Amino acid sequence: MKNIVFSVIFIFLCLNIYGFQWPVQDVVLVSTFGESKFNEYVKGLDLDGSTQDVKPIDSGELVFYSHQNASPLDLPSGLGAYVIYQHKNGIRSLYGHLEENSINPKNIQVELTDKIGTMGSTGTAVGAMLHLQVIDTEFKKYINPLLSLPLLVDQSNPLINKVYLTSSDQRIELGLGEVVQSGFYSLSADIRDLSDVPGYYCPLAPYSISVFVNGENLANINFESMKVENGAMLLQESEGISYSDLYKSDWEIFIGDFEFNPGDVRIEISVKDFAGNEGVKMFALKVVEES
Repeated sequence: MKNIVFSVIFIFLCLNIYGFQWPVQDVVLVSTFGESKFNEYVKGLDLDGSTQDVKPIDSGELVFYSHQNASPLDLPSGLGAYVIYQHKNGIRSLYGHLEENSINPKNIQVELTDKIGTMGSTGTAVGAMLHLQVIDTEFKKYINPLLSLPLLVDQSNPLINKVYLTSSDQRIELGLGEVVQSGFYSLSADIRDLSDVPGYYCPLAPYSISVFVNGENLANINFESMKVENGAMLLQESEGISYSDLYKSDWEIFIGDFEFNPGDVRIEISVKDFAGNEGVKMFALKVVEES
């Protein structure tokens, strides 16, 4: 049943909600939406590569630009030279780390074929790169750009490395045939989706994480959109979870809290990326009465 549900969702994604184009010709994805970076969520995508021309993801109108390579200390966002365009349906796109003075402010109206800047290394960028954000101004949230960009070729399954159960007094790395005492536990795991580009080792955030306990779906995390509430950036489709609650380290992700009663418990963790690749790990626990 869960595979059917995911297939329906995935077909919906393939329709490209907004039908945008990639802003550069040679796409090398090195950071994804919701990833941990500089102790906060990545609110868009980071693309690596040479000093390529940057084009808008859709036709639009210029609403803001900064063509100076401001110091990260002076520019809290660390975006360096960047530009923002307004598109239809209340959507805005932001392009950061552009080459200094490559933005032409006279380009008020832009089409898909227009150059809006050059990939650069301004702000906090190390080497030539582009930071892309998609913002829904109507609902005041950041949208994962991969929801509306053409799918990239990707044949690598997401990786689920070490998995932990943590209680008030112990931390257990799960293996085969674990015996644990009954009670409340937090489940976390080292999860990363590797880039499919040859020569690049770039761990990426996945699209979704699901946990099944004895066949029942008890936890889901989706990297689809974020919104600022009470000064904190929250993942919208994941019960509004904040960065500090989700990430225990750059790659260890908190998945959920569970109560285990005496008996046999089967845990299945499923991680999917935007190309439909899936990584799965299963664990069998023997839960005994608390001594």
